[in-house]
Amino acid sequence: QSAATTRAEADKTFADVTGLAREVDDMMKQLQDAEKELKRKQADAEQDMRMANEASQAAQEAEDNARKAKNSVNSLLTVINDLLDQLGQLETVDLNKLNEIEGTLNSAKDQMKDSDLDQKVSFLEREAKKQDDAIQAYNRDIEEILKDISNLEDIRKTLPSGCFNTPSIEKP
Repeated sequence: QSAATTRAEADKTFADVTGLAREVDDMMKQLQDAEKELKRKQADAEQDMRMANEASQAAQEAEDNARKAKNSVNSLLTVINDLLDQLGQLETVDLNKLNEIEGTLNSAKDQMKDSDLDQKVSFLEREAKKQDDAIQAYNRDIEEILKDISNLEDIRKTLPSGCFNTPSIEKP
């Protein structure tokens, strides 16, 4: 009967060890899955950062274009104001001077029409808004990915690196 008891204990111990080995294998698989997910999330975060940088650069370009359009409008206004000043200073009507002023005014008007500043400014404002929205969306995605990464790191830290619950195979 002692041999049967020892055999039964050995079988139970073997079953326990086999069960623990399966648990360790499962935990290792979970750890590997968590590490893969962590790497994927980090790659996503890096991609989102690149896209956010590109959107930021595009927003900067739109701002530069808007500044150029504003400068162009200001220079046209200066020309028009100069013309108005010259008109206000005329005592007698000099037909040649008047024709010159009219030509300059028409040239300024043509410049204004050709530049389509209103449409360009509206377009640039819409593009800047789109890019700001995209940057905000990227920032939200990045924050969510960073939270996911933190959660995955917490999970990885809680998983044991090995199995420390080994039952003794022989009883004293």
